Amino acid sequence: MSGRLSRGAGMFLVLGLAGMASIVLALVVDAARYADHPGPVLAGLLGLGGMGWLLLRGPVGKAIASILEGGAAESDMLLSSRVAELEDRLHELSLETQRLMEIEDRLEFAERMIAEQSSRRMEVGDGR
Repeated sequence: MSGRLSRGAGMFLVLGLAGMASIVLALVVDAARYADHPGPVLAGLLGLGGMGWLLLRGPVGKAIASILEGGAAESDMLLSSRVAELEDRLHELSLETQRLMEIEDRLEFAERMIAEQSSRRMEVGDGR
């Protein structure tokens, strides 16, 4: 469960950084309309591009790629593992059901034997 939580926190962090980068890009573009020369605008765009490149090529980008590539495979593995566990449990329940049916048969047989013996005793007792 902690793996899901850390993935969720990582994705939240990445989306937050992407949102802040979008705001900075909007501010740089807005500043470009009022600037007399493009130097600060180009510097801002280069800095933003560098930050994006580091974000996507660094550990965060690799983590995102591994989530996107392995997320479905991991989910399939977990699902197949769970199905196998449930099949094992179903087999165990089937065996337990058979055992209970055998116990019921033995109980019915014992009840019949006791009923027959008590009826014989009553007949023998009435005959005396």
